Amino acid sequence: MPDKEAEIGAAIRISQGDNLSAEDALGIILGEGLASQLGVVPDQQVVLLASTATGGLNAFEARVRGLSYTYNKARDDTALRVPLHVAQELLRVTGAHVWVVLLEDTGQTDAVLARLRAQYPPESGLQFVPWYELADVYNKTAALFSRQMNFVKLIIGLIIIFSITNTLSMSVMERTGEIGTLLAIGTRRRQIKQLFFTEGVLLGLVGGMSGVLMGILLAYAISAIGIPMPPPPGMEHGYTGRILVNASLVGGVFLLALGTAALASLYPASKASRLQIVDALRHNR
Repeated sequence: MPDKEAEIGAAIRISQGDNLSAEDALGIILGEGLASQLGVVPDQQVVLLASTATGGLNAFEARVRGLSYTYNKARDDTALRVPLHVAQELLRVTGAHVWVVLLEDTGQTDAVLARLRAQYPPESGLQFVPWYELADVYNKTAALFSRQMNFVKLIIGLIIIFSITNTLSMSVMERTGEIGTLLAIGTRRRQIKQLFFTEGVLLGLVGGMSGVLMGILLAYAISAIGIPMPPPPGMEHGYTGRILVNASLVGGVFLLALGTAALASLYPASKASRLQIVDALRHNR
């Protein structure tokens, strides 16, 4: 069913000609690399030759409807897309040996996988494999980017810690006389420490909320315009990049700002609570 398949084949782009259609029962799609090797263009007739399930040979004449491309050059050099009935007739088989289940929410993959495995045990002859076990390149790329982002988060965290520590340390120096007065009238050192620690947490809270709000607005504005990206190595087509914003990302950034601010306030708060009353009172004299 080409029309149904087109709804889930958004990663495949048509560079020349048209996509598969239910109205053209003999139309096929070739990857750009494969078409270039064969010297084929849309509207040309080609003969498909394949080994059948019983070991024989079978041929089928089809018409090239169009050429497709993705961001995987190896795939484009070998890709051939045909209607299901053409593949079955070419291989002389019925039914299908692989089914793809598309979910509206990728986050439900494990839950749906567990439910299907419970409903269809191995004795049924069906095997369920999640997409992430088949996507080796994706897993390695995601792991690489994750390490890079963790390093960037570390640098950002250190910048926040040094900035807030410096700000609160300057505040302690400017307010040494006030701290001495508070200590002189009976304020406990623990309360002084809590005062500056709370100030640091509030700085992180306000700064985190402001930064998250500005980041979300900028992300949506940039995504609306799009980021032109050059073609990946070995490819001829670029693509438009966009910024993904989700709850886990926003929450992680906010907690990073709040946590580092709280950590940065520990030293200035401790320094303020250890001041000697006499030295603090005559600091500005």
